[in-house]
Amino acid sequence: MGARDGDLVRDARALGWMYRYLVDGLRLSWENTPYSVTEGWVIVELAQRDVTEVMELRRRMGMDPGYLSRVLARFQANRLITRHRSPENRRFQTVRLTRRGRAAFEVIEDCMAEVLRVRLSTFSESDRRRIVEAMTSISATIERTLESRCAI
Repeated sequence: MGARDGDLVRDARALGWMYRYLVDGLRLSWENTPYSVTEGWVIVELAQRDVTEVMELRRRMGMDPGYLSRVLARFQANRLITRHRSPENRRFQTVRLTRRGRAAFEVIEDCMAEVLRVRLSTFSESDRRRIVEAMTSISATIERTLESRCAI
């Protein structure tokens, strides 16, 4: 590995630590909810669209199918979601947050926003803007790459 590769690895590792600083803060935001971190992230992911195909959710979350199935069964028992067969392909299942599920998302979203506000408040306004712009750029680049690799 060359010197530039070492710089790349070092810089990526440093970025990972900074990302973890924010993400660990988000984990703290779930302490006052009845959901585990994984369950919270599933609710957040489901809130991003009206209807989600379970296989797509599993792919996006990188979750074990059995574990996701148990999480969704718990959500269904607690009336946070409804599950249906996909009208396009009956072999696939779709999931939708109920009003109760949307309310759970709002609580999680508010908690996450507060934690991020506190974590980012230590930076100047211009630094906050730069951090968010950089995070947006990194996320978009990674997502485009992942989508192109997963496209059929």
